[in-house]
Amino acid sequence: MDDLVRRVKAGDPSSAAPLIARHELRIRLYAAKVAPRPDMAEDIAQKAFLVALNRIDQFDPTRDFALWMQGIVRNVARQEWERLAVRSRIERDGLAEYLEHLSSPEEESGVDEQWLQALRGCVEGLQERAREIVNLHYSMGLSCKTVAEKIGISADAVKMAMVRIRGSLRGCVKAKLEGA
Repeated sequence: MDDLVRRVKAGDPSSAAPLIARHELRIRLYAAKVAPRPDMAEDIAQKAFLVALNRIDQFDPTRDFALWMQGIVRNVARQEWERLAVRSRIERDGLAEYLEHLSSPEEESGVDEQWLQALRGCVEGLQERAREIVNLHYSMGLSCKTVAEKIGISADAVKMAMVRIRGSLRGCVKAKLEGA
């Protein structure tokens, strides 16, 4: 095993910087290849180094450290791809923007009033728990994790509920607009 890796695993903090420096170029180049966008490569590489240092005790000394790091970079990049895909889907249909406008009517300029009114009616028609999730996340700006803590369910359950709620709201708004 590499002496620097062994020292970092043993808890020597002064060995971390030289270990990163040794692998930095290779990891940054690899991050640039797998990043969703070029401007994200640097952040992905930095996150990967942090993950590696936090999980150094899990490193198998029979493996190549740089290859292990590349696996971490791939995982961090995959998470970023997924995060961007979710954001893109939400932004594409504009639902999140409209949900945010519900809590700040003074900023409604440029917003389709008919669509917003339909959405307002659909939100009012949601079950109490769903309305609470919408209010906490979109109106109050709380993260899924914080919403989960407030209502006593897991963050994953909140995320799944939000997927269902947004789908329900899309269908409701569409039906209201087609019926109008």
